[in-house]
Amino acid sequence: MKANKFLSVMVVLTILVMGIAGCSPKTPTEAPTEAPAVATDAPEPTDAPEPTEAPAEAPEKVLVISTDVQYSESFDISTMVYSDWPHEMIYDKLVSVDTNYDYHPGGLTERWEVSEDGTVVTFYLKEGVTFHDGSDFNAGVVKWWLEEMVKDGKCCAYMYTAITEIQVIDDYTIALTTDGPFPALFYYLSGPWGLIMSQEQYESLGPDEYASNPSGTGPFILEEWVFNERFVLARNPDYNWAAEWTGHEGPANVDKIIYRIIPENATRLVELEAGDTHIVANAPWRELPTYQDDPAYQVIQAPDATIWFVGMNVDAPIVGDLRTRQAIGHAIDRDLIQETLYMGLGRATGTYLAGELPADQGVTAPLYDPAAAADLLAEAGWVMGDDGVLVAENVEGVDAGTVFEVEYWTYNDDEARRLAEATQSMLAAVGIKANITPMDKPTYDSQLEAGGHSIILRRYTWDGLDILPWFHDSYYLPYPNYLGVNDEEIDKIWADSEKVPTWEERSDSFRVGHQLLIDRWYPWAPIYQRPLLIFARDTVKNVQIIPLRAGFETYSFVMIDLEE
Repeated sequence: MKANKFLSVMVVLTILVMGIAGCSPKTPTEAPTEAPAVATDAPEPTDAPEPTEAPAEAPEKVLVISTDVQYSESFDISTMVYSDWPHEMIYDKLVSVDTNYDYHPGGLTERWEVSEDGTVVTFYLKEGVTFHDGSDFNAGVVKWWLEEMVKDGKCCAYMYTAITEIQVIDDYTIALTTDGPFPALFYYLSGPWGLIMSQEQYESLGPDEYASNPSGTGPFILEEWVFNERFVLARNPDYNWAAEWTGHEGPANVDKIIYRIIPENATRLVELEAGDTHIVANAPWRELPTYQDDPAYQVIQAPDATIWFVGMNVDAPIVGDLRTRQAIGHAIDRDLIQETLYMGLGRATGTYLAGELPADQGVTAPLYDPAAAADLLAEAGWVMGDDGVLVAENVEGVDAGTVFEVEYWTYNDDEARRLAEATQSMLAAVGIKANITPMDKPTYDSQLEAGGHSIILRRYTWDGLDILPWFHDSYYLPYPNYLGVNDEEIDKIWADSEKVPTWEERSDSFRVGHQLLIDRWYPWAPIYQRPLLIFARDTVKNVQIIPLRAGFETYSFVMIDLEE
């Protein structure tokens, strides 16, 4: 996929705010050994040279990153539902995406060839690559990994089910045959579900234990994981296979990365200013003026694919009527949210994909119109009560006299709480009483999987079209299709979209399904597409942002440096 002009401009702007790459300090020479003992009665020489001190060792470079939410609960790539930056630190991949959003051989591949009919892709793998457990990376491991990814019950099997044959030609050559042209293959191999695990450690430990004891070929090794608190990762001293486009040789520039989970923005910023944290990911927009003109900090922005949305469970009677869900879409003043909470940055949106993706362009959806919201709610059988809260009069599946009051689930971080409060007020304006119920990410996920929700506030980050079936294909009921969409015709559109010959035709097909999903079901009322925002100290050097990919990926962590 070629980067469009918008991405190219944004990447250039991003690079302009980054620090200049620092050079890694040279390894100090070995200290001289102790001199032999001298007899006590020997005369002390008058011209003996003054003893010299051994050169001090270079201080360890420990990069500390803070973020507000831990998304993933597993390092098993075949079963994980979400990923975090530590996944990219630990693993490597066959295909990479550079800062211009172009595809290149990843750290595990020398090159590839595609047959004329587009059905056979042959990868020529790098030799001498090893996993953290000491086992060798080779074509046999790739074959095992792909077979593991598509087993029954694996979360993202759909990404590779088009592969009909995996041929190991020799230890470092593997050919993948698909059942037709498969333009999405490189996209999937370049993402988080393209990260390759160690066969030896996976089979030795078993999937359950491996999930928290991963072994990859990446630039960092997991040293410690305190769930929902921190990851500690140590530099892989053997790493010397970064993707060629990076120009990087040898191990990563920093010795250690501590990745901390701190939901409170104020705490993260205090630690940034104290020097205890170097990078604040998902930085709070309202603090932008504080840091953008201060030379002690860097403000880094880039296109991102994070979409905030109000989700509505189509099986919950209180929002079971399509007109009620559409009314909620009309109740949200997206422009006001963008201007106030996000200082005019990002993009107010009513559709389901990042606006840079062609499958989002030209799609229409309900936008802010409180009068239309009131009309639709009345048509669905709701009447306004004396206290300003709707009451069911003739609502299908809802007892007459029931007030429109719901728990409004969301994350417990600061951004989520502020957005929940803003949308809560907008829902109240049309007669819906939404009681905000914040949860940490693991609890939120388990509650959604258990059911019982009606209206939620949620976000996702993904730059691919497959996010539409991921959340809305009946195959994924009840989770991650936790809003209950069940439509055979739309399911078929998703499946057929992956079998078209070109990327452009794939986008066109997904656009059709996207519009039908909105018109027929409307399970989401999207709000806002936020850009990536990072605050960093000026000591952080050589930050390489991958647009639409949540900012950092494997080679970003290889190249980033720290000078203190």
